[in-house]
Amino acid sequence: MFKMAVKVVLLLLAGVSTAWAQPQSLDSLDIKKRYRPWVTYTSLRFETLFKEGSSVYAEYGTMLEFQGLERISQDEYYSLNENYSSFLWLGYEHAFTEHWYAGASGKINFVQQGDGSFFNRFNIAHRGHISKLFFYKEVAFEYLSYAGDTYRQEEGRFSPSIGLGRQLKIKDKPLYIGVNYRAFVNFDFKNDNSSLYDKRKLDRTKLKGEISYGFLPHWYLSVYYLRDTEYYCACGGDPAYKVNQITEGVGFTLTYLLFKENSDKYVTDLPVR
Repeated sequence: MFKMAVKVVLLLLAGVSTAWAQPQSLDSLDIKKRYRPWVTYTSLRFETLFKEGSSVYAEYGTMLEFQGLERISQDEYYSLNENYSSFLWLGYEHAFTEHWYAGASGKINFVQQGDGSFFNRFNIAHRGHISKLFFYKEVAFEYLSYAGDTYRQEEGRFSPSIGLGRQLKIKDKPLYIGVNYRAFVNFDFKNDNSSLYDKRKLDRTKLKGEISYGFLPHWYLSVYYLRDTEYYCACGGDPAYKVNQITEGVGFTLTYLLFKENSDKYVTDLPVR
């Protein structure tokens, strides 16, 4: 009986040590940072604000090379699950109270060659204040579908986000300055052990610093810096290593508010998507 108990304990210890060694060995891998060339984001946004704070919006955007302002190379900027040269985004966000919001939207990604992708997005957000700072918190879930892709068909991603900002007035016109950070955890619905998304704790992060100015009663111009980082593992090589692939860029968003009388409730497009 004693010998049997010792064997059982040894087997348990061996199993625990094996399970511990796997994540430890992955965590101990070297990290290589790869920088893509800078890009330029441009988008035109139309938005309607209702009296209670709810909104309906439509946005069309493109991603271009930073130098030359030409369409990007799809091979060079292919990401884990988001690849586009332009997109169309339609959505609605409902204000339940002054601080609590929930929304649903759909985004179509277009590529120069081949088929694009479609995102369904659902989010819950809280808008509060810390002293004079605007404090934004959001949790979002997205369902991703890819047309014509036999390997990647049904995927999802979960993304918490946090943002801080300050609303000012310059000659009675609104000026917003803020920063926002979002982390993404991707997964597939097939529960495939060979998934791209089971190797790193986070699969993507986005850091955004933004300045938005209401230069006319209906018009806002936002200028921002965006740092987009993808995290994956090159585990098939010898030696294996982890990769942080970084894309930096500057963006411009021109927003037109359809109804001026509710413009005092507008606080620009805070969360980075």
